[in-house]
Amino acid sequence: MTTTPVVRGGPLGTRDFRLLWIGETTSVLGSSVGGVALPLVAVVTLHASPLTVGLLTAAAWLPWLLVGLPPAHGWTGCRNGR
Repeated sequence: MTTTPVVRGGPLGTRDFRLLWIGETTSVLGSSVGGVALPLVAVVTLHASPLTVGLLTAAAWLPWLLVGLPPAHGWTGCRNGR
């Protein structure tokens, strides 16, 4: 019978997990700042109207809608019911 070694410190004890965690945290923080900063810059610098800010926000989501949704449709198991 083989046993797996116990890592001291839990998941944060492994280097790979720490790197993954730091990378994901940085990514989420950058996305959040970008989501707030882009409309704010549009309003302050360009004196954009609410409609323009809404269109700008929609344009920021457009790549996700075009690239992200078609593969997700196939992954959800949409089949002909058999």
